[in-house]
Amino acid sequence: MGNVAPQHHDIESLSREEAHKLLRAMTVRELRYTSLLRRAADLLKSLPPAATGNTQQQIATTVDEITSALDTTEQERFAFVLETMQGAFLQKLAQDFPTLTPTELRLAVFLRLPMPSREVARLFSCSVRSVEKHRERMRRKFGLTPSENLTTFLASRD
Repeated sequence: MGNVAPQHHDIESLSREEAHKLLRAMTVRELRYTSLLRRAADLLKSLPPAATGNTQQQIATTVDEITSALDTTEQERFAFVLETMQGAFLQKLAQDFPTLTPTELRLAVFLRLPMPSREVARLFSCSVRSVEKHRERMRRKFGLTPSENLTTFLASRD
């Protein structure tokens, strides 16, 4: 898969629709690569002890490298793109609804795209039920009625 994101200086020139498409594509890519790397690290950790200490050391080093990669590179770029494209939305939302937690603010961005709870749960490394509970709390904080859609509400806020 090629480089999904444009250069940093190009991001600000994107239309809202283009920015949402880019963020969705980066999110899906991040989910896919993160999941793949986690599975690889888990598989390596579960291997039976090797015959030589050298092989064990190589496996441990590889697991450390995977863990380090999960903590940096793509996630840093992803965070930059997220902040660049959604920073004003997040600031306004936090100002208008000061009781929102940092997790709820991050969640608002992905629900606004829209992204299904299942994908958001994978991105946040939590259960779908946790995402659903956050959605319920956010609906209460926004004062939404049962007939009002949370995603539509978030998408309409500029």
